[in-house]
Amino acid sequence: LMVAGKRSKSGNPLFIGGPQIGYFYPGLTLEMDLHGPGWSARGATSAPFPGYILIGRREDFAWTLTSAGADIIDIYVETLCEGSDTKYLYKGSCRAMRPFDAGTLDGQPVRFNRTVHGPVEGYATINGRRVAVSRKRSSYLLDAVDLLLFQRLTRGRVRSARDFFKAAAVSPQTFNTFYADDDEAAMITTGRLPIRAKGVDQGLPTDGRGNHEWRGFLTPKEHPRGIVRSGVLHNWNNKPARGFPASDGQWNFGPLGRVDLLHQNTAKRRKHTLATLTGAMNAAATQDVRVMTFVPLLA
Repeated sequence: LMVAGKRSKSGNPLFIGGPQIGYFYPGLTLEMDLHGPGWSARGATSAPFPGYILIGRREDFAWTLTSAGADIIDIYVETLCEGSDTKYLYKGSCRAMRPFDAGTLDGQPVRFNRTVHGPVEGYATINGRRVAVSRKRSSYLLDAVDLLLFQRLTRGRVRSARDFFKAAAVSPQTFNTFYADDDEAAMITTGRLPIRAKGVDQGLPTDGRGNHEWRGFLTPKEHPRGIVRSGVLHNWNNKPARGFPASDGQWNFGPLGRVDLLHQNTAKRRKHTLATLTGAMNAAATQDVRVMTFVPLLA
């Protein structure tokens, strides 16, 4: 929940960004407090992170993130050739799949084949012909690049909302990422967002023979983003911008089941304190959208 300075009694932006993470043992995340030359940050991090804060704050700004659910994965159907389950057609030639050894899991070997599109997940039949099914993810083998954003935030290399946009642009992962300091509150949807070929249905498998490849990626300026100048901004893993698509497996993406209750509760006050904004969040957490929205409409 973000409130611009014009809607805050203090005149400074207000920002509530709690991590929505389940409980695990051992924990997926832990709290870290870092202090030293060039270091002064506190928040939630994860054990594999090399000393960077995932959700947290420095002395003069804070940041957090929610799942964006953007569409960065496509399923490709590979046409098999030469009577083999491990050879496929791509741009007119019969290619061999590349085996990948991922080590062991619970003592069992983990091996799979890869095409130019990604790991082969299985096989299917189309009009009596056997085909392979592969999975293409735009952030594949780039996952660790995401850490550069949190390095820049943790080390204090961000000084404004526009600095934040530049820092977030490096992330290949699909997150809604938020920033606030004493003057600005801002968000951007990160991710390596592919541009599909004309005629491709984003919700159906794609022909993998080479004529329907991705045509590049959205530039950082084309990503949903904004600075909260005078109003409020709420997000709970919901659609970040009008007309912006979700992944094929994302079904609850709109405001009704996500942020409408937050909107309704923050709208009850023209100006907020951190306490009243927290109260609006807690009120939404104890309300049922069916009772608050559907029953009055039906009545």
